Amino acid sequence: MYPSVDGMRQSHAAPPEEKIHARKRVCILFQKKEEDCMQISFIGAGKVGVSLGKYFISKGRKVGGYYSLSPESAAWAANFTNTKQYQSIEEIISSSDMIFFTVPDDKIGEVWEVAKPYAHGKIIAHCSGIHSSNIFSDIDRTGSMAYSIHPLCAVSDRETSWQALGGVLFTIEGDERNISNIQNMFAQMGNRTCFISAENKIKYHAAASLASNHMTAVFFMAQKLFLECGFSMQQANEELYRLAKGNLENIHAQGCINSLTGPVERGDKNTVQKHMDALDADMKNAYLENAKQLLEIAEQKNPDRDYAAMREILMPTEIGE
Repeated sequence: MYPSVDGMRQSHAAPPEEKIHARKRVCILFQKKEEDCMQISFIGAGKVGVSLGKYFISKGRKVGGYYSLSPESAAWAANFTNTKQYQSIEEIISSSDMIFFTVPDDKIGEVWEVAKPYAHGKIIAHCSGIHSSNIFSDIDRTGSMAYSIHPLCAVSDRETSWQALGGVLFTIEGDERNISNIQNMFAQMGNRTCFISAENKIKYHAAASLASNHMTAVFFMAQKLFLECGFSMQQANEELYRLAKGNLENIHAQGCINSLTGPVERGDKNTVQKHMDALDADMKNAYLENAKQLLEIAEQKNPDRDYAAMREILMPTEIGE
């Protein structure tokens, strides 16, 4: 657990005139021509924090270092990025201009409560896909500006994932008074950015999960079926990858509607029924839910085609009502 700061918040709140001065300082940081003079540091030394730090350094940004409840983790991150290991939250915040809270999603609010008394006139950010900057409660009282900055990519390890961040889209949500400067910071590193509202963060994250994590689940189910058919794991992985890659390339080039093929699109109810009959209960349910989405796409692609028989197989309750 992070140390408690009960009773400290009121005594550390910045007076109104200090908050105004602090906000001006935040904007001045970005107005300087040499933006790399702004020091960026990370509270949390896991995959995302280390990857971002290494990436920022590769693009000429000034990274101060890391603080973590695990001294070993912070030491490794500092060594890997050739930066500093900080010994306390107070030290890292006082030494930095922009601080990323790269801790687990469910710990961001807790760590912020500890950090809040020291965060005057800073740029505060986290990289959670699901949480908005509102998780930094009472940020206005500190004279700081808060953001959620999420890289739309999979960050799978601490040592190599930073190499894939070039050209990645970063979605940015937060204080609009400085949003253009945050976007410019990433644009100068070669990254695309997109502003997103706090209200849409959860829906955005669900979409990213469907296109990434859930695709892994679908691939896993197909892989299991191939293994049952006698394919080796290597064969299943390679051939299904080729199939999936080709489909993704078609979607990228033509869109979902024009790329759709297969028995649902053709209205081949017999094949779809045979598919479902061959699957166990869990896979059948997954197949069914995906097929319903395919039917929606098919009806848009072929508005003059009668899909009533297919709808009866996929949604029998609706037909009977």
